[in-house]
Amino acid sequence: MEVIKVALDSLELLEKNPRKHSQLQIQELKRSVEMFGQIRPLIIDEDNVVLAGNGLLTAMRELGKAEGDAIRLVGLSEFSKKRLTLADNKIAALGSDDYSVIEELIYDLRDELDIPGFDDEILKSLVAPPKQLEEIGKSYGTVNESFREQVK
Repeated sequence: MEVIKVALDSLELLEKNPRKHSQLQIQELKRSVEMFGQIRPLIIDEDNVVLAGNGLLTAMRELGKAEGDAIRLVGLSEFSKKRLTLADNKIAALGSDDYSVIEELIYDLRDELDIPGFDDEILKSLVAPPKQLEEIGKSYGTVNESFREQVK
């Protein structure tokens, strides 16, 4: 399989994409592309329909990118295209996170915690010194007056 350059405006999003992309996910994909570039190719068919990577394509378009990397799969039946799309989404969801390794990596990066996909405040709390954690813990679960008024 060869990675090729394609014009992003020539690509078509998959009509029946089983993966729904939240605006937050698109935002984080954009941050990732800005930070690291395109790290995965789009998977497209001979008609320029994106079989895998629809969220990435949306993010790149929103960033104003003109072209991107893709792998073109030619000769797949419609049946095989549907299976590929379902398998790509489902297999990705079957993985799980090793939180001890994630915590270790975050601690290693404690001086630079701008990491796409992660909430800044949560990351900061993971590497906070004990005294700061104690202060955070004092307000955990409390609700301020303005929030109470909104709920009313």
